[in-house]
Amino acid sequence: MKFFIRLIACLSLESVRSLGTVLGGLLYRFNRPFRGHLKENLGYAGLYSEDFAKRVAKHIGIQALEAVWVLGRSHEEVIAQTRIDESSYKVFDEVFASGRPVVFLTPHIGCYEVAPMRVEKEWLAGTDRKLAILYRMPKKKYLREIVSKGRASSNIVPAPADLGGVRQIIKILRAGGLVGILPDQLPKNGEGVWASFFGKPAYTMTLPLRLMKQFNAPAIMVRVERERGGWCIFCKVWDYELTGQDCDAEAFNRLIEETILECPEQYLWSYHRYKVPRGVQPLQQSTENAQ
Repeated sequence: MKFFIRLIACLSLESVRSLGTVLGGLLYRFNRPFRGHLKENLGYAGLYSEDFAKRVAKHIGIQALEAVWVLGRSHEEVIAQTRIDESSYKVFDEVFASGRPVVFLTPHIGCYEVAPMRVEKEWLAGTDRKLAILYRMPKKKYLREIVSKGRASSNIVPAPADLGGVRQIIKILRAGGLVGILPDQLPKNGEGVWASFFGKPAYTMTLPLRLMKQFNAPAIMVRVERERGGWCIFCKVWDYELTGQDCDAEAFNRLIEETILECPEQYLWSYHRYKVPRGVQPLQQSTENAQ
């Protein structure tokens, strides 16, 4: 695996994307579970067509290899190929100038790995503020080392999705720092609630909502779109008043849906978003028991 990462990192970004296009096309043609899952998820969102599904599959292949390329390259090389949308730059500027703790939400769109690197360069480098990145710990030890080294830097702190990682995040937010979270990631038992996602119940994480409420932190939705020669970062403030009720998770998912639909072709539609986590009672079953 280490050799594969080094090999991909040696290629140009253009070559990596060409290989990813081939990989995604092959997956769609020959991997029936992948193809079926992709069609099903696109269908829930009302986006399925054979042509669109094929284009999405190619972007998924590109996304997989881009992530490897980014982890194998220096932050400086990645940042040089990443720009920030002009209006979004102003939003970032205002948020960082406030000095408040911030919750960044970055769905599985484009190459989301590059956003923390560019944010660090523009607003965190040379300061004491930290950005914690919540991530699911890979099972393989060598992958844990690669992911941790690839994401960590002077101001970026990878925080594993466990109790220790949450404590890291809380410590950083208390100091006026920031946290980056994949809001469409499937949470573990006890870490979410059921809420509609493109019309189908999905177990939805509540950690970002709790952090926003506890620290009175603004939520900034970030998406990273793939473009010729690199990536462009967009962001917007989530203008929503939390209630502390389950309806917050519904509003949260509406925000994620809106963001995905701004660039649906580059979303990771193959992700098992509707999976029932181990130990979680399926929504239908829990409803029947309540009756």
